[in-house]
Amino acid sequence: MLNAAIESENEALSPPKMTIRDVHVHYGDIHAVKGVTLDLRPDQVTALIGPSGCGKSTLLRCMNRMNDTIADCRVEGQVFLDGQDIYDSQIDVVQLRARVGMVFQKPNPFPKSIYDNVAYGPRIHGLATDRDALDEIVEASLEKAGLWQEVKDRLDQVGTALSGGQQQRLCIARAIAVNPEVILMDEPCSSLDPIATAKVEALIDELSARYAIVIVTHSMQQAARVSQKTVFFHLGEMIEYGDTTQMFTAPREDRTRDYITGRIG
Repeated sequence: MLNAAIESENEALSPPKMTIRDVHVHYGDIHAVKGVTLDLRPDQVTALIGPSGCGKSTLLRCMNRMNDTIADCRVEGQVFLDGQDIYDSQIDVVQLRARVGMVFQKPNPFPKSIYDNVAYGPRIHGLATDRDALDEIVEASLEKAGLWQEVKDRLDQVGTALSGGQQQRLCIARAIAVNPEVILMDEPCSSLDPIATAKVEALIDELSARYAIVIVTHSMQQAARVSQKTVFFHLGEMIEYGDTTQMFTAPREDRTRDYITGRIG
């Protein structure tokens, strides 16, 4: 019923960037994600919320095939990027992960200079023909990540020497340097202080004009601040999907209401 409502609502909207249809994920005998259908649009931030272990991060990793690295993980269903099934055997997973970038919970800059952190992806994907072109990509990516003014005079400094918030914005710059179409964020602010969190949230708002963004967050306040659409998961099931404001003020499902009001979690 929920999936049919989503498909009906989507008929009147522009084509989605990514389409998820009846996706199930198993870790051995554990059924972690149960039949999720969802559309992700290029001009929206979609927040995935729910208790720990509910399947939201597992679903996120399906979107760029990060689950391929887990030996006993099995994914069923279909995930399309611009109409192409990303689980097709002909898909180049390296290229897919350039198109669908990921920012992890803990900042993970490479043990390289700030410049080389951002330049790494464009180099291996052949996006720059010479040093001048690479310089432009690095500057533009750091600018988009809101970090250029803070680091422009120390690009040769190791990225791991930055503060936690700066490291996370460096990781975002690294992700967008290869011109992704979708950005996945798995609790990107969970290890940051409130000031750094505010900067990353402001950055997410700016980036949403250019990319489809999906963010997993345990913070309902953060979901309310940064997203236009919210999905609530519970025990591997997608319970409710809709406009963020509507979900937090007048949820349709009792389990959503119970989670938002703290009765389950």
